[in-house]
Amino acid sequence: MPIMSVIKNTSIGNTLCAKVPYEDFNIGSQLIVAEYEEALFMKDGVIEEVFGPGKYTLTTENYPFLTKFVSTLVSGGTSAYSCKVYYINKSHHLELKWGTGTPIRVIDPVWGIEVHVQARGAYSVNVKDGKKFFLKFVGANANAVEQDIIKNFRSAFIQHITDGLAEYLVSKQDEVLVTCNKKKQLADDMLPVLNNILDEYGMELINFYIESIEVPEDDPCMTRIRELRIQRQEKMFEREQLGADERLRYNLRRESSEADRYVSGQMAQADYERMTIRDQDGNNGWARQEYADTIKMAAGNNGTGGAFVGAGMGLAMGNALGNMVGAMMNGGEGGGPLGTGMAAGAGAASAKQICPKCNGVVPAGAKFCVNCGSPMEQKKEVCAACGAELIPGMKFCGQCGAPVAAVRTCKVCGAELAPGQAFCGSCGTRYED
Repeated sequence: MPIMSVIKNTSIGNTLCAKVPYEDFNIGSQLIVAEYEEALFMKDGVIEEVFGPGKYTLTTENYPFLTKFVSTLVSGGTSAYSCKVYYINKSHHLELKWGTGTPIRVIDPVWGIEVHVQARGAYSVNVKDGKKFFLKFVGANANAVEQDIIKNFRSAFIQHITDGLAEYLVSKQDEVLVTCNKKKQLADDMLPVLNNILDEYGMELINFYIESIEVPEDDPCMTRIRELRIQRQEKMFEREQLGADERLRYNLRRESSEADRYVSGQMAQADYERMTIRDQDGNNGWARQEYADTIKMAAGNNGTGGAFVGAGMGLAMGNALGNMVGAMMNGGEGGGPLGTGMAAGAGAASAKQICPKCNGVVPAGAKFCVNCGSPMEQKKEVCAACGAELIPGMKFCGQCGAPVAAVRTCKVCGAELAPGQAFCGSCGTRYED
C-alpha cells in the first residue's frame, strides 16, 4: 500500500461519514478539511484528534500525539505513521422523506366517528458533534449515508409523529378535515420532540415539514361524515329560511299596524277639526250636523223590513227629530230630557274658544292661545276725536269724519307701539310691517 502525503476527502455529497482508503502517511503530510467537514484521527480504536476546517501540516512538532503513531515505515527516507482518518460531513442534508405506513385511527371531535388519517413529509438534519456522531451512529460501519438516517430513525420518528398527530387532531375540538389543513403548527410542535431523538446521536433536526395530512377518499367513515355534514347544512338552511320568513311576517305585521294607527290618527284628527270648525259659532253645529245626517238616513230607510215601515211611523219620527232640532236651536229650553242633554252639550262646547289666528281650541277664559301664543281678544281701535269704535282699515271715523291716525300695535300681545318703535315694550317682539 502506498504512503500518502496529502490527505483529503474524495467521497460523494450525500455521504455523512467517509473513511480515507489509506492508513499510512508521511510525517509532514498535508491535511485538507473543507468548511463543511471535520476530520477524525483514530489509532487503535481511539480518536486522538478532531480537525476542523483548514489546511494542516502534520508533524510531530506541531502535533505531539503523532510521535506514538510513528513506526518503522520509511518513504523516501522520511519516517511515516499509520492511522485511520474519517471525514464527517456537517452540511445540511435536506428532503429526507417520512410517512405513516398505516393509517392513524382518530376519533373525530365533532362527529364522534372514527376516521383514518395518513400523513407524509420531509425533514433536514446536520451533524452537530462529529465525534459523538461517529461513536454512536457510525461505529464499526466506517461509512454512513443519508439513507442510513432514514432507515435507523424511521420507527422512532413515526412513533412520535403518530402520537403527536393524533393528540393534535383531537385537541383542536374541530372537524378532522378542518384541522388537517393546519399543518404548520403541528410541524412546529414536532420539531423539538424529534430533535431530542437526534441529539443523542450528535445530530440536529434543522427543519421538519408536513406535506399532507389526509383521509383516504374510500374511507367509509369519511363517507358517513360527509352525509352528516350535508344534513347539517340542510337543517341550517331551513332554520335560516324559517327565521327569514318569520322576520318578514313580523315586519309586515308591524308595518300594517303602523299604517292602521296612522290612518286612525288621521281620521280622528279630521273628525276633531270638523267638529272644531262646526262649533266655532258656539251653537253646537257638529251635533246639529249629526242629527241632520240621522234624519236623512231615517227618511231614506223606507225599504221592506226596515225599522221605519209605514208612513205614520216615519211622520212620527220626523216630528220627534224636528222637535229635538228646534230645542237645540233654542238653546235647549223645553223639549224634555233630550233637549236638556243637547243644551248641556252646547254649553260644554261653548266652554271652549277658538283662536282667531290658528283656529286652535283654547280653554275658556284663556287670554292667549296655547298653540301659537296669540292674544284671544284683539285690541279694538277707537276714534281719537269722538271715541267711536273703528272698523279695521278705515281711514276716517264713521261718526265724526275725523282722520284716523295710523296706530301700530304688537301682533303678539296687542300693545300699542309708539311711532318709530322697533320692538314691543310688553313682550319684546320685533315689529314688522
